[in-house]
Amino acid sequence: MALKHILKNTDTEIVFKCYVTDSAGGTVDISVETDCTKSSTQVYVTPTSIPVETGGGFFEYTGSRVTVTGIWWGLKKDKQLDITRILDPVTPTLHNHYYLIGSGNYDFAGAEFTDRIYANKDIRLIFDGPGHCIIRLRKEGWHPKIETGAFGIYDNTTITGG
Repeated sequence: MALKHILKNTDTEIVFKCYVTDSAGGTVDISVETDCTKSSTQVYVTPTSIPVETGGGFFEYTGSRVTVTGIWWGLKKDKQLDITRILDPVTPTLHNHYYLIGSGNYDFAGAEFTDRIYANKDIRLIFDGPGHCIIRLRKEGWHPKIETGAFGIYDNTTITGG
């Protein structure tokens, strides 16, 4: 069984706890659009361009995106976790791997950088056995959600007089 829980979701940060209990392992996908959007206050923005990062350049992203600011993991003995970005879910083409074993953490919060490679792509956690991972992501590029509903006579612009 593979599961994910949202531990924190603000307009600028989201934290997931993902785990697998099956001895054969499992996969957990994190969608930038559906999982990371705080539906009460944010609207997902589709990227207008998707840079090819394999050339090693520094690219500017458009649209909604998440950067990795921290990873904490614990795995059963002799098991590993691969955290990657999903470039193409059909083939699948994956890139930007973290290969993790045992237990440990990467906390980029105090560092002068975050992992921003393919920031607008979904994230896949591949466990080859039981384990857990807490992953903290910085959110950028969402639009604020604007409420357009009419809730009373004063919100209805078609009514005059009174």
